[in-house]
Amino acid sequence: MKTFFLYLLLGANALLALMNMTGFSAAPGGEPDRLSSQLHPEKLKIIGHGDDAPAPEQAAADPAPAASESAPVVASSEAAPAAESAPVEAPATKPLALACVSWGGLTKAQADAIALRAKGLKFTAKEQTVNGTSSWWVHLPPQTDRAGAEKKAEELRTLGVNDYFIVKDPGANQNAISLGLYKSEESANRALEALKTKGVRSARIEARDTSSIKLEVTGPADQLASFSSDTSSRVPSAPRANCPLGR
Repeated sequence: MKTFFLYLLLGANALLALMNMTGFSAAPGGEPDRLSSQLHPEKLKIIGHGDDAPAPEQAAADPAPAASESAPVVASSEAAPAAESAPVEAPATKPLALACVSWGGLTKAQADAIALRAKGLKFTAKEQTVNGTSSWWVHLPPQTDRAGAEKKAEELRTLGVNDYFIVKDPGANQNAISLGLYKSEESANRALEALKTKGVRSARIEARDTSSIKLEVTGPADQLASFSSDTSSRVPSAPRANCPLGR
């Protein structure tokens, strides 16, 4: 009897081993099937923050990007106001070259006309009254009347002096006999000596003082050159000269 149960137990073990070898354990509900149906954690996908969130295995596989690659280059918010508030310096401009031109011997009307044109061009005009001797007059003193002047003129012709005229204009010199007007005192003295050699004893020299206007105009050199030429063509009798700046 014991021998029978021993052979029965051995046969059962052999049958169980045979069943394992032939795939009996793959039947539904078996241990292998339960293991194969379990979820794999490494294949789970987290969708809590949107569909584009990387899977855990992808996040583990990809190394963290470097700071220079992951963060876009953005200008500092603190530096921007400083750049905006910094004053913008205008490019340095080269100062204009100035020049000064003067005209002398002007009448008041001439000086005013030139100064008005100069100020219209933003030039600086400076006016100055000049007193001085303009000429030296060689003459015979005024006679008491026209008849006395005619008599003296006849005496001059007798002595060989023909370059003269009788002053007719009313005033202190009416009926004087003019013998010449000279630009320098030296020239006047030579003329007087020549008259004396001819026998004219009453001739004399008188300095003629006049006042005139001197006008100085200062402005940019390139513009002033054109203005100066135009002004001299309008007043040809007024001598033109360069004048120092800053006076």
